[in-house]
Amino acid sequence: MKVCLINPTEMHRVAVYDLAKHLAMKKNYEVTVLQPSENYRLTEKMYSEPFRRGNIEIIYLPSLFLRKLHYSIPHFHKEFEILCKLVSELKCEIIQACEYAFLTSIAPIFVKRRYKIATVLTFGELLGYTWFYGDTVVDAIAKTYTYSIGKWVLNSYDRVVSLTKKAAAGVEQFGVPRDKVSTIPNGVDLGNFRLDSNLNETRAELSIEPDEKVLLFVGRLSKVKRVEVLIALTMQLLKEGFSVKTVIVGDGARREYYEKLAESIKTNVIFTGWLPRHQTYKYYHVADVFVLSSLSEGLPAVLLEASAAGKPSVASNVSGVSDIVVHGETGYLVEKFNISSYAKYVKSLLENDDLARKMGAKAAAYVKENFNWDVIVDEYEKLYREILD
Repeated sequence: MKVCLINPTEMHRVAVYDLAKHLAMKKNYEVTVLQPSENYRLTEKMYSEPFRRGNIEIIYLPSLFLRKLHYSIPHFHKEFEILCKLVSELKCEIIQACEYAFLTSIAPIFVKRRYKIATVLTFGELLGYTWFYGDTVVDAIAKTYTYSIGKWVLNSYDRVVSLTKKAAAGVEQFGVPRDKVSTIPNGVDLGNFRLDSNLNETRAELSIEPDEKVLLFVGRLSKVKRVEVLIALTMQLLKEGFSVKTVIVGDGARREYYEKLAESIKTNVIFTGWLPRHQTYKYYHVADVFVLSSLSEGLPAVLLEASAAGKPSVASNVSGVSDIVVHGETGYLVEKFNISSYAKYVKSLLENDDLARKMGAKAAAYVKENFNWDVIVDEYEKLYREILD
């Protein structure tokens, strides 16, 4: 089966690249990924030559990137041209776009009209409906888009795949028939989270003392992630006599702001900066508790990764987070504006090693059962067969 997956921006989405990797591992799949890139100017006559990464062929699409907004604008004509060639000459059978909020999701609709090609749209959240950035202007624009162009895009695909149960229920409010909606989450590669034999080396690298507990955050340093909650939590724990270090893995527009906020406890808050994804895995193993205090989330890969590493999480009860964290079993869910509860639950885990270990073990078992890529690929195969039939 020949499948084309469209990545929406320069960041490699799990719902595209990890799915592509696991589909390509099966002998009966040929996978092409369409990847926006600014290295190829809009004035170019032809798109770049494709190349292979393992069994995946990647074709670069000239695009403009609005990095402050984490948004990309593709060259629509080039995208349409590439997709038409894939369908008409290379006999691609399914086009699967990612995220209705990105303009890369529009060209497949017109290709479908020309060639009657099967189309699938995956999405994480409904902007302005189940997901909010925390900025009045940005959220108003997002909501307007969702209720206009977004609604049209969602209704123009053969099947819509939501990564979370909450978003799947919400999409029906936009006129998408229930029988066109599926919930298939992202998965996690469990092999990446075997116990790190260099645990002591990683602790030494971070100057973590033997008696110090570790809180961990991994993600973009943006407004929606509310890292200020984690910094305030660290301050409170230190005042109450806890021996703790907080490790913040990631970078973003608010990094300087967060570093200034943590200035008074800078020996206890470590900013690693941006790291390649494979280099972040070792930090999960040094953590005692993973903390995610976001205002909004989709299906956060970092929670899947923390759970796969056998760590309990304390996280905001927003959208897909409750698909991963089972309250009181694998971690704790906190209502996003109930700031005091983060401290309550984190302290209970830091004070009770046995409880933390048991919750971490249950978290690892839960993701193994529910977010294993083998299971997820089977779900996609079933979906593809239904569409083609």
